[in-house]
Amino acid sequence: MDYLGKRERKVHPQEKANILSNLSFFYTLKLFRKGYKNDLEEDDLYEVLKSYRSKELGDQLEAEWEKQKKQGKNNSIVRLLWACYGWQYFLLGLVQLIVKTTMIVVQPQALSKIISYFNPNQTEMTKKDAYFYAMLLIAINLINCIYVHNYQLAVTGLGIKVRTAFCSFIYRKALKLSPTRLSDISIGRIVTLMTKDVHSFESFIHFANDLWIGIVKSGVIFYIIYRKIGVSAFAGVLCFVILFPMQAFLGSKSAKLRMKMCKKTDDRLQLTQETLSAIKIIKMYTWEKFFDKKISDARKKEIKTMHTNFYLKFIVLQIGNLSGKMTFYLLIMTYTWLDNHVTAEIVYFVESCLQIVTHTISILFPIGITQTAELSASIKRIGNVLKALEVQTEQHEDHLTIKPKITLKDVSVNFKDKEILHSINLTLDMGVTLITGPVGSGKSFLLKTILQDYEPSSGGLVSKGRISYASQEPWLFPSSIKQNILFGQKYDEKRYNEVLKVCALVYDFDLLSAGDNTIVEDRGINLSKGQQARINLARAVYKESEIYLLDDCLSALDAHVSDFIFKECILKFLRNKLVVFVSHNASHVKDVDNVVIMHDGSVSSCVKSSEISETQILEEIINDKEKTEDLIDEDEDEANEKTKLVTETTKERKVYQEIKKKGEVDLSVYTKYIKFGGGFFIFTLLLVAFGVSQFVHSYADKLVSQWVNLERKISNFTFSNSTNLTEQQKGTIISHRDFTQHLFSAMTALTVAFELGRILALFAVARRASIKLHKYMTDHIIKATMHFFDTNFIGNILNRFSKDLSTIDEHLPFVIFQVFRAFLVIVGVLILIYTVIKSFLIPTLMFFCLLAVIRRYYLPTGRSLKRLDAATRSPVVGHLNATLEGLTTIRAFKAEQILRDEYDRHQDLYTSATYNFQCSMRAFAYCLDTFNTLFIASVVLRFVIFDDVKEAGDVGLAITQAFRMTGTLQWGIRQWAEIENSMTSVERVLEYTEVKQENNQGQTLDCWPTKGEVRYENVYLSYTNSEEYVLKDINFTANPREKIGIVGRTGAGKSSIISTLFRLYEVKGTITIDGVDIKTLSLDYLRRNISIIPQDPVLFSGRIRDNIDPEGLYTDDQIWKAIETANLKPLVPSLDYEITENGSNFSVGQRQLICLARAVIRNNRIIVLDEATANMDRETDALIHQTIHENFASCTVFTIAHKLHTIINSDKVIVMDKGQIIECDDPNSLLQNTEGVFYNMVKKSGLLPTAEA
Repeated sequence: MDYLGKRERKVHPQEKANILSNLSFFYTLKLFRKGYKNDLEEDDLYEVLKSYRSKELGDQLEAEWEKQKKQGKNNSIVRLLWACYGWQYFLLGLVQLIVKTTMIVVQPQALSKIISYFNPNQTEMTKKDAYFYAMLLIAINLINCIYVHNYQLAVTGLGIKVRTAFCSFIYRKALKLSPTRLSDISIGRIVTLMTKDVHSFESFIHFANDLWIGIVKSGVIFYIIYRKIGVSAFAGVLCFVILFPMQAFLGSKSAKLRMKMCKKTDDRLQLTQETLSAIKIIKMYTWEKFFDKKISDARKKEIKTMHTNFYLKFIVLQIGNLSGKMTFYLLIMTYTWLDNHVTAEIVYFVESCLQIVTHTISILFPIGITQTAELSASIKRIGNVLKALEVQTEQHEDHLTIKPKITLKDVSVNFKDKEILHSINLTLDMGVTLITGPVGSGKSFLLKTILQDYEPSSGGLVSKGRISYASQEPWLFPSSIKQNILFGQKYDEKRYNEVLKVCALVYDFDLLSAGDNTIVEDRGINLSKGQQARINLARAVYKESEIYLLDDCLSALDAHVSDFIFKECILKFLRNKLVVFVSHNASHVKDVDNVVIMHDGSVSSCVKSSEISETQILEEIINDKEKTEDLIDEDEDEANEKTKLVTETTKERKVYQEIKKKGEVDLSVYTKYIKFGGGFFIFTLLLVAFGVSQFVHSYADKLVSQWVNLERKISNFTFSNSTNLTEQQKGTIISHRDFTQHLFSAMTALTVAFELGRILALFAVARRASIKLHKYMTDHIIKATMHFFDTNFIGNILNRFSKDLSTIDEHLPFVIFQVFRAFLVIVGVLILIYTVIKSFLIPTLMFFCLLAVIRRYYLPTGRSLKRLDAATRSPVVGHLNATLEGLTTIRAFKAEQILRDEYDRHQDLYTSATYNFQCSMRAFAYCLDTFNTLFIASVVLRFVIFDDVKEAGDVGLAITQAFRMTGTLQWGIRQWAEIENSMTSVERVLEYTEVKQENNQGQTLDCWPTKGEVRYENVYLSYTNSEEYVLKDINFTANPREKIGIVGRTGAGKSSIISTLFRLYEVKGTITIDGVDIKTLSLDYLRRNISIIPQDPVLFSGRIRDNIDPEGLYTDDQIWKAIETANLKPLVPSLDYEITENGSNFSVGQRQLICLARAVIRNNRIIVLDEATANMDRETDALIHQTIHENFASCTVFTIAHKLHTIINSDKVIVMDKGQIIECDDPNSLLQNTEGVFYNMVKKSGLLPTAEA
């Protein structure tokens, strides 16, 4: 939720532009002026056009989808597209057909008439006729120039609309996905759909009309050729008939490969997302290399499939490209073989006709086929999500009710064919109901079933009253803390302040410079776990409801804070409400109204708390006396809840804001890309390959001109009986003609070979650059310091791993190919024109310089808009990612509409950047084409006015080459500009290769540590490299085999001590282990020799084996032994048992046991328990501590705890407050000081002997 709200932007000038300004793109001039002076910023973007708004487009698509459902039809995306956009697209196609058909009828006729005027013996054409056809040719080109760019913008705009509509619709669908389907689909896949697959709609719409128009155009063209040269035309038709099915077949193969490639991209993005989310744990376990390799392997598989697909796509393109040459060759040769004499008029008439259809057949046709193939693959993938099972919430009575009630009758729930809840019979009325039971007994599942996240497989569920929910694992989204609490509810100052008070948050906000306007980073990483839990609870409590479902949300808190919130918030603030409270805390039992005890997915007992006997409480929840500890009295305000890290907290800081580079893309970006592709030598060879290919191509064109001129001479002495030539001279001319024919055939064959060769070479280079760039970025990000992850959103990082890499992989090689090709075609054309009219070279070069100046004027704006396009995409990806991680909470709060509106706002900004970029690009192309038309006009008029060229073949060559050059030049200049735009993606990827890296240099010692002595001397820690220290002057010694308990209020600096032990952050002062300064050790070596059972039990998708021993250092027997020690054996059928995304097939407590197994197998001398049993029931808590006691007896153990009974028997206790050690001694000595903090904590928790208390 964007706490800054919606910003007012200027209206898009296109909305107010007149028809002339619209047709000529004059309305873009202001943007160009601004972009030329300074780099454009987000504030310079206009309001999105009304017809492009995400909300309206999503609504239209959703309404049509629901309409299809109601009509009982099988939902079809193709039918959906046709219903919403079909007629609009068809009308655009119809206009295109009429204009293009007129072009192909008029242009070749006018051109052939002009060329025939230069035949020496012709008498039909007068000078006046020549002028008429010259003006007709110029006029039709000018009209075409205006039409083409407006048509292209209309089609591109429609593509943007379709993409925007589907993104909005998929997001809405994701909000309704059932947890079962979401675990199958994965977050990575949905991110891929919305960053990659939806773009295939845009691409398809751009080219699809050209498929059917191309077929009609081809038919008209061949009919016109047939009228001119007779049956010879069928040779060309036959060529197309053979080549087209080949293109279509390769296109269908491409679709299958596309599906395969997208699956590989999903896997890579899923792995990347998991790695980024758990980077702190990965660093502590020293698993960076494993995850780096895992992501790199996934990338190699993706690239392998991608480039096989690329080769296919470009073979399809080249078949199309060469089909024009092959058709021309076959037509002319067949015409000759049928004893016809070739004239300049016929050759250049045929070439002019084919030139019109060649662009369609060589570029648009093959791209259209591959895009159709890719679209069909994307439609299947999008269809799988759109047709996925939704959460059903029809029975929910979500309105104000005086008597709230929840009734479950024989409710059973299945998850992936496994029954989780069995025959639950439960009636809950007003009052507080405590649900307790062992780890994995189904408590959270029960709450999610009441929320209707899981649909009962049998039985009935009825709930009366509005529901609010606090999840077990806090879910916070990137926005201000205030927005996290309000979560779309209306701001009521009195209630808000009361909620802050009862959730013990007032003191925290006083410590933050921006108070509750502080921005929460991804997953609340800049807040302590306790602060996250209390904000998560405050959100639930702030919402006015009758039913409150609180899923073990106090387990991460200190006991006194927990007790304070339990009494003030749950018992007092929520009195007269129906509260379902999951907890393992036995001290709460007597204060609640009802107690529900669960075992193995069923309710073992449900009684009034007054009815349950002391014996039963002891049996079911272990020990009533094991009350959790209190740290520091909430009312005393002595504790410092300073956050771990508060990044920019100014009120105007925008969520997902990225630092955007300015000015030209640096030359070093290009040189690095070339180096990654194989170096300058390989790049030079590539240029040579392109040069040779172009030479062969241009030489073939020159041979046609020579051949035509020789044919004219032959026809003169054959038909005119000219006797000026001897028989020997005649024979020489004929043999020269035959040799030219054969050489032309050879050059055509060589053109085919070289065209394919240069493509294979270019893609080998691009493939290498893609793999290396990704590897380089992944290496640097994984090895980056923790400060990088504290200050960068996962959404921003994922954006570069998804869309930016997609641009580098799929778009950039194509653009490079087009630039090389265009540049060499232009050089070839200039040389050919020079051979005909040497005087024309200077104006041609001047014209080229003029176009380069226009490019220079366009580029700053185009580049800025391309960067904004990438930057405005980050909030879209980030918002999607945050949403998918908190679906249960979002649905419980009925906040879908608010999040939908915000997503639409993010998308509108992205659409505005994209559409402005397209407008600027079209304006640029229109400007280039207008000058091209003027250039063609000058070439044509030059021949007609001066009338000094003797050979008609030369005139034909010059005019057709001028047409080719201007088209290619316009395309080439645009692609030259596009290279810089696309290189911004390489620039963005390379930015992440410059982040500060962890220093892994240092020594490794044999058999270290042998004792496990840890000493801190004058240690200071700051997360922001400022003088604001999170730890201040820390001094203590942990002797070998000592058990050290670390206590203190949430955020007092307990976890920061652990961060310094693992060297996650640089510190001032000295930390030694067995007398060795840890700064002198290699980071990997240091971390490998310390085991941690973390606060957040993180599991990765993959096998159990890979979650315990990813590096394969231990045998199966050792892994099984660790599993058995951690009491996991009943849960693990095999070491190859698959863990789903985020470990969702294990409860939080079970995940913690897997983390315990990781520590057990390492067998290290130093162990850290970071609130490891916070989410455990009493039984599992006792079990874990027994396991730790038995297995780590000879180790130095650091235990951070909220439950005092877990550290009361430690050898030493450290009490933290405000980042300082305020007490440090053995527990007995600390308890002697009746004025001490620790004494008071123990006293309040009821753990002191009765007499003393």
